Amino acid sequence: MSENELAGITVAVVGGDLRMLEHMRRARAAGAVVQHYGSVPGAEAAAGRPQAASLEDAVKGAKIISCPIPGVGTDGSLFAKYTDEQLLMTPDVLAGAAPGALMFTYRDTPQLIEWAKGTPVEVIGYGEDDELCILHAIPTAEGAIKVAVENTDETLLGMPVLCFGLGRVGTSVAQAFDAMRARVTVTARNPAQLARATAMGLDTVPLSGLLDVIDRFSLVVSSASNRVVTREMIERMRPDVLIMDLCSPPGSVDFDAAKAFERRVVWARAQAGTAPRSAGAHEWQVLMRIVRERLLTTGKT
Repeated sequence: MSENELAGITVAVVGGDLRMLEHMRRARAAGAVVQHYGSVPGAEAAAGRPQAASLEDAVKGAKIISCPIPGVGTDGSLFAKYTDEQLLMTPDVLAGAAPGALMFTYRDTPQLIEWAKGTPVEVIGYGEDDELCILHAIPTAEGAIKVAVENTDETLLGMPVLCFGLGRVGTSVAQAFDAMRARVTVTARNPAQLARATAMGLDTVPLSGLLDVIDRFSLVVSSASNRVVTREMIERMRPDVLIMDLCSPPGSVDFDAAKAFERRVVWARAQAGTAPRSAGAHEWQVLMRIVRERLLTTGKT
């Protein structure tokens, strides 16, 4: 990023957690005026100015609006770890943005798209961007190791670990546990993922045959994008199993079944936030790639 790449541009950074500080630092380093709202500790120093008086004031005049990757809740409010205030990107808030503004968030939900209609803002969901997911998988895998150590009474060395899926995140997670010399088994519906796991030297079991062996594992880790850890599976798991769900809402585990069968579950979502400086840098890197593609290369600044 060049020193003055964002000179003359206002960037709004709203909500989120400590990752957003890196968004502020990097935007400021690129010459942008950084407006912020969300009470993240250290934000004033990172942005070089006090917090805006309101969410509406933070968005006013912004060409780039950076919202937190954990996205929005069921009530439409942005994830905001350090405030109890509902941060709603309503039409009234978005109306004050600069013409042609881009708002980056985890997912371009129907509600956000509806709120953006008739405003200067285009909503861009970049949480599933390949580059970002692969980069985020690094701190996610490290966070999964930490959660496992804190919530089990066995060493990872020799621990039988079942990993659901071998996608962008699942690959790094399986590699991390394998590097700790756990006995890693990968289960998946996709035969190509099972073949990749075999090539990595990991054990495999097709999803169709999982019920016969699922009681062998001390730790079950899911990074799948939909509900894959079912009631029937949970019923057959060891009573002392730890189930770790790394997925964003609504999650990949049947939480009601886990409660009914008294199986421990840790919903370890947003593990990228455990390394906020690295994760924030990764997010900003991808955000700026998209900005260059959508704005700067066409001269629409």
